[in-house]
Amino acid sequence: MRTEFSTPVSRLLRLVLTLGFALLLGACASMGGRGDEPEDARNVDRVGNTAEGLLNYYYSLASMSGQTLARERRLLSQLGTEPDVLLRRAMVLGHPRQPNPDLLQARYILESLLKRAKAPELYRLRPLFPMMRQLADGYGERIRLEKQLTARTRQMEKQYQKLLAFQRQANELQEKLNGLANIERTLPRSRAQEPSQPAK
Repeated sequence: MRTEFSTPVSRLLRLVLTLGFALLLGACASMGGRGDEPEDARNVDRVGNTAEGLLNYYYSLASMSGQTLARERRLLSQLGTEPDVLLRRAMVLGHPRQPNPDLLQARYILESLLKRAKAPELYRLRPLFPMMRQLADGYGERIRLEKQLTARTRQMEKQYQKLLAFQRQANELQEKLNGLANIERTLPRSRAQEPSQPAK
């Protein structure tokens, strides 16, 4: 038996189901575009691209192990070239705890971002420009010190090789002297070296 309320209730029910189905389809569509990305990469991508979020991200690197930083480096390489992604990549590439830091690449990224300081897409990063400048200068100083260390290490290696060569020469000379001494001991003594006989 139909009542006067059955029609409005059924319409409302159909409307709710339709909206729910539409929302479900929308969620599936939004997830489908990122389904081919690793879960870890999607987690990294959730880091805020605000100045505060990026600053907090930089501070969080200090608590990461070398293995975690290496994984972070690999995942950031999958996220494109957005300014906030590039900044995070520079932070990770040059971090002191990074197993294989790439200071040249990190500094290049920072310098490139700073050169585009007036670009609209970098507006959110402007509060971080002083920190970025300091990071770039710090990376440059570390590069300079590493070059000096490499040059001194090479110089010390050359001096060590010279020392080894001198040691070999000294050993060879000593062997020759020992050989001459052995030969001299085997030679017959001359009469001039024999003690003179007393006169009778």
